[in-house]
Amino acid sequence: MKKIAIALVAASSLFAVDAAYNYEVTPTIGGVRTEGNLDFNRDQLNLGLNVAKNLEGVFIDQIQLGVDYVRKARETVDGTTRNGRALRYHIDAVKNIFDFTDNLGLYGLVGVGYEDLSSTFVANEDGGFGQYGLGLRYQVAENFALKLEARDAIKFEHADHNFFYTLGFGIGLGAKNVAPVVVAAPAVAEAPVSLDDDNDGVVNELDRCPNTPAGVVVDEHGCEKVIVLRDLGVNFAFDSYKVSDAYAKEIKKVADFMSENPDYRVVLAGHTDSVGKEAYNQKLSEKRANAVAETLKGYGVDADKISTVGYGELRPVADNKTKEGRALNRRVEATFSK
Repeated sequence: MKKIAIALVAASSLFAVDAAYNYEVTPTIGGVRTEGNLDFNRDQLNLGLNVAKNLEGVFIDQIQLGVDYVRKARETVDGTTRNGRALRYHIDAVKNIFDFTDNLGLYGLVGVGYEDLSSTFVANEDGGFGQYGLGLRYQVAENFALKLEARDAIKFEHADHNFFYTLGFGIGLGAKNVAPVVVAAPAVAEAPVSLDDDNDGVVNELDRCPNTPAGVVVDEHGCEKVIVLRDLGVNFAFDSYKVSDAYAKEIKKVADFMSENPDYRVVLAGHTDSVGKEAYNQKLSEKRANAVAETLKGYGVDADKISTVGYGELRPVADNKTKEGRALNRRVEATFSK
């Protein structure tokens, strides 16, 4: 039972939503058969007109007002026949029940009305009635439908029945305002937010050294900026800490970098190879750092911005077993901070 109810609700939603108009006017033609105790001729020609409003968002699909007219109703009482007319006014709720196809559906209705009869009749009186019915609706075009309908109208007094069978021609009026189709612009993917966890100015995905200390000057890869004075030609002779005039010009490049960045500080770290005693090499590395510092001062670098440190033979960058390796280890490295 629950499945049937769900199916009815689902089908009924198509009735109003698919209608492209707000109102429907339906002229009808057919017949009406009365119960024998009413003394009317059993079958009478009936003309009718229904005006319906299509609804959305509620349980019923249409609310309609209708009128049925019988021009020549004949009442025969005790052998005497009286002619007159019959008018019946009604209001109904209409709901689609089932769709057989996209165009053909079954609907039901329930409503109330009033029967107005000619005063010439003696066995019938005016009065209210309730009615129910079923119909087949075939949607011929967007705003035109054929409707076959059967209704049973039951009078409130004595529960007398009038059975209507009609053919209707539904005409849609008042086109709905269809909302314009809005073509959505293609979604533009938001650029991912680039983070810089160590706040060194190089985003994480480009940072090769992701944990540099705060305040340290880094290169374009996010690693501590180091100028190795050996690479600039300031490679010291064995047991030497003197800077030749030729190599002093290379040190000027460091001075120029400091001049371009007046807020920076420089740390000069001296290194040696492993030949000799460790204590001696420690002192020699400090002298080499101080020698480069004096050269920088000569180029105008403020002494307060220069720090020196010696590491002796503790931080080699090449193999001390070869002549070439030992030459690479005799060096001064310049690092910077803000």
